[in-house]
Amino acid sequence: MKNAKNHYDYVIIGSGFGGSVSALRLSEKGYKVLVIEKGKKFNSEDFPKSNWNVKKWLWIPILRFFGFFKITFYRHVGILSGVGFGGGSLVYANTLPIPKKEFFESSSWHHLANWEEELKPFYKTAKQMLGAAFNPKFEVGENALKQLAHQNNDDDKFESTEVAIFFGERNLVVPDPYFNGEGPERSGCNFCGGCMVGCRYNAKNTLDKNYLYLAEKIGAEFLIESEVYDVFQNNKNDYSVKWKSSTKLFKNKGEIHCKGVIFAGGVLGTIPLLLKLKQKSLPNLSEKIGHNIR
Repeated sequence: MKNAKNHYDYVIIGSGFGGSVSALRLSEKGYKVLVIEKGKKFNSEDFPKSNWNVKKWLWIPILRFFGFFKITFYRHVGILSGVGFGGGSLVYANTLPIPKKEFFESSSWHHLANWEEELKPFYKTAKQMLGAAFNPKFEVGENALKQLAHQNNDDDKFESTEVAIFFGERNLVVPDPYFNGEGPERSGCNFCGGCMVGCRYNAKNTLDKNYLYLAEKIGAEFLIESEVYDVFQNNKNDYSVKWKSSTKLFKNKGEIHCKGVIFAGGVLGTIPLLLKLKQKSLPNLSEKIGHNIR
């Protein structure tokens, strides 16, 4: 969408896992939704054949590299993340494990609810939406782990990885296999191993193939290659969201009004923006912003 309208019920910043789920569920309830994404929208053929094509692969705006794979370096850690329509789903390895019990008992939120029980039904829904399936093909690594588990009498602890991939007939294009024909055509995985450099064969169940695709069908709108740089509250039910172009040399700018804002840019996108807003336009944001980051 090139030109956003001026007023929405909700503006969602980011189109990754949190943003895409919010976009679909709010649209299903009849809300007028706009999703703002600073990265590009990619078709299967847009992805590079290998990560040697760094201009297509990496997101480094200062070098005019507008790929989808971002590497962020800090003092003690480097973080890999996704930038683009579909967020991290474009670059992650598709694995869909449910966290161990210790995760739900983290000191920062365990006292608020029994999160393991609270979230259990939603993990089931998410797996269904993402087309979770067990990898049917074992390579050298899987076979070695299986053998090691057997040697240690831990056969019950080895299992195939559950992943968000369509394992239909290799390279065969078929009508939507997941959403009663409401989703896009898909193609069976050919096991090329290119999941983290962008699936060129339409087999990876990225968010633009499910949540975002369905959200758009029922009215959600998208503002791509645009970055939010300011948010301020006019009154109780009216926010202003300012955005600018993220890929053009000469930055287009705009302002949108909405009743609510959902920050869904991930840790690397949301936290820096919130810290900036707290210093100026949203001073009442919590003092805990930036703490207990996982």
